[in-house]
Amino acid sequence: MKKIGLFVFLLLGLIILSLYVQPDVSASELTTPEIILVPAGTFQMGSEEFYNAKPIHEVTLTNDFYIGKYEITNQQYAAALNYAWSKGYLNKDELSEKAKRRRASGVSKSPQPYQDVFDEDSGITFEDGVFRTLPGRENLPVVEVTWHGAAFYCNMLSEQEGLTPLYNLDDWSCQVYGKTGYRLPTEAEWEYAAQYDDARKFPWGNEVIDDTRANQGNKDKASPVAFPVSVGSFSPKGDSKLGISDMAGNVAEWCNDWYTDYYYNDLNQTDPVGAGKELFFNAPVLKTFFVGKVLRGGSFLMDPNFRKGMGAPFITDTVIHPNVYNNQFRSYDYLSRNVEGFRVVKTVATDKTEEVFSSPDK
Repeated sequence: MKKIGLFVFLLLGLIILSLYVQPDVSASELTTPEIILVPAGTFQMGSEEFYNAKPIHEVTLTNDFYIGKYEITNQQYAAALNYAWSKGYLNKDELSEKAKRRRASGVSKSPQPYQDVFDEDSGITFEDGVFRTLPGRENLPVVEVTWHGAAFYCNMLSEQEGLTPLYNLDDWSCQVYGKTGYRLPTEAEWEYAAQYDDARKFPWGNEVIDDTRANQGNKDKASPVAFPVSVGSFSPKGDSKLGISDMAGNVAEWCNDWYTDYYYNDLNQTDPVGAGKELFFNAPVLKTFFVGKVLRGGSFLMDPNFRKGMGAPFITDTVIHPNVYNNQFRSYDYLSRNVEGFRVVKTVATDKTEEVFSSPDK
């Protein structure tokens, strides 16, 4: 009888313990983003209207590619972080309560911060070893995510599908073409998809941007929509010709390229991947230099006084420039902020696809 009582006690203990075990972060939880085919083609890239979008040059993209219909959401990014946590891909020390700055960051020869989970603007939290989205923010685009965090998410998607991750996390180079997998869009791919195939000024056409087409032009916390809204909220009126949502407004989107103040090389380019680390920005507050990454599309915020007292690097064209929603306008940043997110691209290699890489040292 004592043995039966002990067995029942242990069984009840196991049942209670199971209620507190971290939920399984299986492959099925990382849902594949909805993607749209972008056919290969040739277009005129750049604009004489903006100082950093010169010169206008012809670009040929020889490969079809798929681009995310929507920006990546908090729910999708949290699922990727849970998967990464289960695999040991995240720095546990920086997520501990004793960390000087708690955030999700990586482990590699060149470890980088990925997402400011504990920032007041983040829609993701981390408690009891689990990343969760805040109630009501599941379908809002993820923010406070760095370029490295966006690239890391792409690697997690590739790994989940049994594909080779395209980013090398030790040196942050990327195999842009030549393998099947997920990555960030090149700047050329982003602009091509946005203006496909008639050189339109905005994703929906040449009509001036307004509140019926995009989440845009708001002052910080001065409007009911002065923050990101659920992806696709302005669809279909604000969609591109190919049916891509939120390419203007909501959150500015990371591209794969390092930023420079001009377009380089020939006036006729094929499958360009941008420059390497050529332009450095001094951030006196942080006592270091940074290299910028390209951002496109503008965000929900248009406030010249946004964090004005903090100076650089917290004020960039991403936030305050009146033409930021134009398909040809170029922005940059090198931190993570509440106005920046991303969408993914999937490339499908064939026997005819030539290998092309992007690298910091290009």
